[in-house]
Amino acid sequence: MGFAHFIARRILSDKDRQDRLSRPIVLIAVLGIVIGMAVMILTVGISTGFQGEVRAKVTGAGAAIEIVPLTQTDVKESQRVKIAQSFYPGLDSVPGVKHIQVFALKPGIVETDKEIQGVIVKGVGADHDWSFMRQHLVAGEVLSIGDSVRPEALISNWLAKRLRTGVGGTLTIYLVKGREELRPRKYRVAGIYETGLEKVDHQLVYVDIAHVQRFSQWGLQAQIDVADSAGQLCIKGLGFGGDGQYSYAWPGTNWRGKGPHALCALTDTTVMLVINDNGGTIPDTAWIDVQPSSPIPTGSCATLSSAAIMRRGGKGSYGDYCGGFEVSLDNISKLNAMDDLIYRDKLGPGMRTVTVREKFPEIFSWLELLDTNVIVVIVLMVAVAIINMTSALLIIILERTNMIGVLKALGTGNRAIRRIFLIDAAYILGIGIVLGDVLGIGLALVQKHFGLVRLPIESYYVDKVPVDLSVWPIAALNIGVLAVCVLALVVPSMYVSRIAPAKAIRFD
Repeated sequence: MGFAHFIARRILSDKDRQDRLSRPIVLIAVLGIVIGMAVMILTVGISTGFQGEVRAKVTGAGAAIEIVPLTQTDVKESQRVKIAQSFYPGLDSVPGVKHIQVFALKPGIVETDKEIQGVIVKGVGADHDWSFMRQHLVAGEVLSIGDSVRPEALISNWLAKRLRTGVGGTLTIYLVKGREELRPRKYRVAGIYETGLEKVDHQLVYVDIAHVQRFSQWGLQAQIDVADSAGQLCIKGLGFGGDGQYSYAWPGTNWRGKGPHALCALTDTTVMLVINDNGGTIPDTAWIDVQPSSPIPTGSCATLSSAAIMRRGGKGSYGDYCGGFEVSLDNISKLNAMDDLIYRDKLGPGMRTVTVREKFPEIFSWLELLDTNVIVVIVLMVAVAIINMTSALLIIILERTNMIGVLKALGTGNRAIRRIFLIDAAYILGIGIVLGDVLGIGLALVQKHFGLVRLPIESYYVDKVPVDLSVWPIAALNIGVLAVCVLALVVPSMYVSRIAPAKAIRFD
């Protein structure tokens, strides 16, 4: 042990110190450091936890990055894009990308027997990641995608209360197309969620994407109408969806246009129809099989009463389109880098990306302000600690004036004496910092596990104060506070150089 450390420890362990003025001053300084450290740990933990919780909610309810058509301008209504893309579904194999899924948005109106409310209907597919919604379910379950027998909807707790309905209840959703066309469909409420995000809870209703695809008529559907005419079958092509400007192709025949076309079937006959439009929509194909039930007399043709008609195909190409793709990331802090990577290397012409920061700029700006608050709190707490330690150090120096005079008379230099008192101050700081860690971490753990301090979810997006404790921020606080305070005490420790040995030895 060095000379300076030995003297510093003897000063701290002096039994006569309890009668000195410095004792209560040091206790006050230690208490200030304890409270300051606890406040800083809680501030950093709460700020980090709050930012992480809100970011997780914002990205969980949607996605970190959306891939949408370049021409889309309305955030409430999707434009169609082909699901068959070079990046889907293989984009999730890119390092940093967690998952990719399809989605579609459509404005709508929700109605019950008692209430009505405007909403945004979000269609999701079988590849949708429900982990976030399962964490925020209030009642019921998530959707069973592909269940066409019993259409289901997932609504928010806010919307359920407003519409006065619950799990198992029935509601009617009117999807809006243009300004005039409304199409209603009844849905059973499968589950109720609550995220705390107003833009989500007050607007989004989740349904199977197939309902949005079909209503929006993004794809084409081919149908063949069969009727009797003049003792033979009359074939007519029907088209639905797309841009409405259809071209009809009848492979294996010389027919042109939609018809009607006369078909004289004497044996088993198959007729195929392929429909295209001028908008480049994926075509659809339909078939009919005509199977005469008995031999057809010479000079006659099969009719509806003398033949079995079987229909195939004609399911439509609606399922080949979606409104866009949602991409979730492993680390939201790499949002900008991953956005640049996806846009530059993965997207083809006619596509663009939209980040969650662009969708919710006000939330991210608010979260960034929290970092400023953390810095202000840390600076204030460190300043308080420096003031307290400066007062305590000056009192200790004044009380040890005789000792300083003796040490100088024995040939000890000012630098060595200053080092003694700086080590003394560092010990006091260390005690305060350790006790502050215990208090701050203890309070943070209590809040993290028991959630004693609650928050209004409609204002703060969370229902309790979140806390995120990490080793490195706490270690950085400890090292930083100790280093800054000790360096700041170098100036008041210079007072020892002004003490003259002759006067100091007589000092009482």
